[in-house]
Amino acid sequence: MELHREDESIDGIFGNKVRVIQSRKGYRVSEDAIILTWFAKPNPGERIMDAGTGCGVIAFGIGIRDPSVTVVGVEIQKDLADRASRGAKLNALEARVFIVQGDVTKAELFFRRRSFHFIVCNPPYYEPGRGRINLQHERALCRHQLSMPIPQLFSVAQFLLRDRGRLDLIYPTAGMEGICNALRGTGFRISRMLWIHPHQQAPPGHVCLELVLAERIEETFEGHLYLYDEQHQRTAFARAILAGDECHDNGHYGLSSDVTAGGYCGRIRKN
Repeated sequence: MELHREDESIDGIFGNKVRVIQSRKGYRVSEDAIILTWFAKPNPGERIMDAGTGCGVIAFGIGIRDPSVTVVGVEIQKDLADRASRGAKLNALEARVFIVQGDVTKAELFFRRRSFHFIVCNPPYYEPGRGRINLQHERALCRHQLSMPIPQLFSVAQFLLRDRGRLDLIYPTAGMEGICNALRGTGFRISRMLWIHPHQQAPPGHVCLELVLAERIEETFEGHLYLYDEQHQRTAFARAILAGDECHDNGHYGLSSDVTAGGYCGRIRKN
């Protein structure tokens, strides 16, 4: 199988611990996907889905970090799925990372109910009719909810996850009200939140969320990640995340031990 073509590049991610095959002109790996890979904490031996895997960077990052897990990456776009399949071989992960080319919103056609412990997703951010749609089709599908609206993602995750299964995603903070509205009646509760700030004086632009399929969550863990310091340099914690180095919760640079009682969505509705 040919691993690399003229219109593609092979790029090192996580300090070259992971290599991905990308189109030179199509959608490229974003910083969001790298942060989400770090945020996701599957348990040993779990079966994981990377929904909308793209070139496979999240699937590969999780698979290399924990050799005990199995990851299934699902990607609707044929070219991206093909690159992810070749990328699994490039990273010597083809025995534990499997790529399925298909529409994740129709997952019931090729997966059994409750067949995963954990789902991770870097979903398209823009709702139909909002934002300028890129004329490059590959980029448009990755950025706009043309193929996987958030309510459908939650519905699919309900079908695929076992009891107390988890769904991790990253999303702009401006979309949190929509997230909360879409969560109603799904059975999911927010258990972890990581607010991502450009720097310490700026409000968060994105948030990583972990949702648990459970009737009740007593506490929600919240933390903050600051990407740059006062000198406009990467914080040490952000550098470690992007390099794929071991970095643990560390006060206001990562997930702190701060907890808040009850659910976040319930709190904002009361305000």
